[in-house]
Amino acid sequence: MPKPTYEQLERRVKELEKIAGDLIGKAMDYEQDDGFELSILYNISEALTTTRELDELLAIVCDEVRKALLAEGAGVLLYDETRGDLYWRQVRDARQILAAQSNDLRLPIEGSIAGWVFKNNQPARVNDTSRDPRYYPEMTKKSGFDIRKVLQVPLKTSNKTIGVLMVMNKIGGNFTRQDEALASSMAGTIALAIDNATVYKTLKKSKDDLEMIYRASMALATTMDLDHLLAVIIEELRTALNTQAAGLLLYDEHKGDLYWREVQDENGTISAQSADLRLPLDRSISGQVFQTGEPALLNDPAHNPNFFRPFEERSGFHIRNEIIVPLHTREKTIGVLVVINKREGNFTEEDVHILSSLAGVVALAVENATFFEELLSSYRDLENLNRVKSKILNHLSHELRTPLAIIRGTLATMWKRLRDMGLKDFDRSIERMNRHVQSLNRLEAQVESIMMTGYTWERRWITDFLQKALDLMEVQTEWTPQIRQATSVIHQWLEKTFPTRRDELERINVREFGVSVFEFVRTKAEEQKRFLNLDFNLEDGELLIPGHVLRAIMEGLIRNAVEATPDHGTVYVTGHTRGERYIFTVKDTGIGIPDKDKELIFEGFYPVQDTENYSSGRPYSFNAGGKGIDLLRIRMFSELYGFKLSFTSQRCPHLKNQDEGLPGNVELCVHCSTMEDCANNGGSEFTVDFPLADSKAMLRLKEEEAA
Repeated sequence: MPKPTYEQLERRVKELEKIAGDLIGKAMDYEQDDGFELSILYNISEALTTTRELDELLAIVCDEVRKALLAEGAGVLLYDETRGDLYWRQVRDARQILAAQSNDLRLPIEGSIAGWVFKNNQPARVNDTSRDPRYYPEMTKKSGFDIRKVLQVPLKTSNKTIGVLMVMNKIGGNFTRQDEALASSMAGTIALAIDNATVYKTLKKSKDDLEMIYRASMALATTMDLDHLLAVIIEELRTALNTQAAGLLLYDEHKGDLYWREVQDENGTISAQSADLRLPLDRSISGQVFQTGEPALLNDPAHNPNFFRPFEERSGFHIRNEIIVPLHTREKTIGVLVVINKREGNFTEEDVHILSSLAGVVALAVENATFFEELLSSYRDLENLNRVKSKILNHLSHELRTPLAIIRGTLATMWKRLRDMGLKDFDRSIERMNRHVQSLNRLEAQVESIMMTGYTWERRWITDFLQKALDLMEVQTEWTPQIRQATSVIHQWLEKTFPTRRDELERINVREFGVSVFEFVRTKAEEQKRFLNLDFNLEDGELLIPGHVLRAIMEGLIRNAVEATPDHGTVYVTGHTRGERYIFTVKDTGIGIPDKDKELIFEGFYPVQDTENYSSGRPYSFNAGGKGIDLLRIRMFSELYGFKLSFTSQRCPHLKNQDEGLPGNVELCVHCSTMEDCANNGGSEFTVDFPLADSKAMLRLKEEEAA
């Protein structure tokens, strides 16, 4: 853009002079009007009665002051009791220079005209700031707004001075005594407006704080889910105190430091890295609060010698101010509650009081949730003990039932043969033996009654019905030899399914053997119209193990993975050697196992999937709902053949509410936009750690078998 000529500049100056003259003329006319001052005061009073929001009110007031005194700018400075200086609560200027920078343009009490007015409670009218030693030139340097003339009057309430009204650069002349009188009369109204707005804000804040504490208390009474409870409380806390971040730090007795149990910040900066942002007790303000039990109010924490600077370096989150209060239970301090970076101004002692009040609710919530978790853990321990008791009783019942059945059958056979031989001298002996057998039968029935408590039909069908049938068939073979063959077949089936001894070991190449198993599984999955990616990758390696056992392991784990994975998911089957071990893994990208059930997964008859919401229940269908026999068999095999069995699992977080159902297809899941989403949300990985055929572990196993 070309520079204007001298003639063009001269013409523009004359135009500006004419505009300024017209404005001054109108202003002089207004000043001669007796109703002018009253109209200004009326406008301010009307704003006072119709506007409760302080910022909006002061914006109207500053505009009225500028109009009344024909000035370039006007603003309200309030005293900051914490920092001991004056800050702009509102400022308006024609070119909007000061308003954008007002947060950084604070004025000191000593060394500024505004500070002098505030301190001495007297107005100041300066029509040439360059000659007044009280002028604070840094404001002009920082803002670029040249302040040549100022009129400043104190803002006084009934009991103290709260700030200063400043008017800057009168257009077309100097500030006069009449201007000073008008500004002083307006200052009283402005101070009243600020005082009323402050009282209203304080009352509203007290109401909001009480509601916040009430909602937090209600959350405590309605849930024992600590994660949900803390999330609600921290969110309420951030809203009530209007902060950028808030969180809860708990003491880790094992590591001796503080860790984030719950934290929320507006950009997710801290929460995304919370696991790595632990705070030491001896080098952090939070640690000091935890150890002393005294709250800390810090409006400039960076200058505190205990400020833990690595927190900012690691998180990238800058802390301007914060409050930290301890969390006390009835017996000890368990952590601290923290709020960071108040959006407007600094934290106050009132904020400390509110946070301390809420800390009691939070500490109670954590303590109750801890008690609940310990109670739940104790309940699980009792359940485990109950399972052990049931197994013992099951064993006892079996040990009684089998010999009793044989004795009963033998006695019947003896009595029949003796009668056929015409020998009746043994009738009383046999009768006496039968009475004792009946007594043992009653004991067995009592054990059986105890056994029935809590047992499912599936378990009873497997463990009781078949065994009783076998016992009966074994006795009956003495009269009916044809039953002997059926008895032998069922005995073999039971021994194969629930082995109690080792079969003959075979030398097997895992990769070659696994190919046939994999093809069988793929065919079965295709028959059920499953659309899965089956990723198969086994290295060579030789094992000493019966073929039917290895097939049961491979097929059982792969089938469970297929049934746990929705369509368009992936099942990974891998195997590789590691030293003298062969590591076989089956990983699914499915729904995962709930944490509460992980301890039960190998205990027997635990269904890996939940209810059959979306499947026919046939093997290889999604969520087929098996009886858990595969995993029980594999665990029993591990005890016999010396391999190790383990698993990891992550439950899909979207299945917290089971009522949502399982769509069985990644493309139909409302929570997934890609296949990777489902894989990242949940899944399980089962690992079988075999000793290689020629390993030392396998040699020891063979020696034990030979012995």
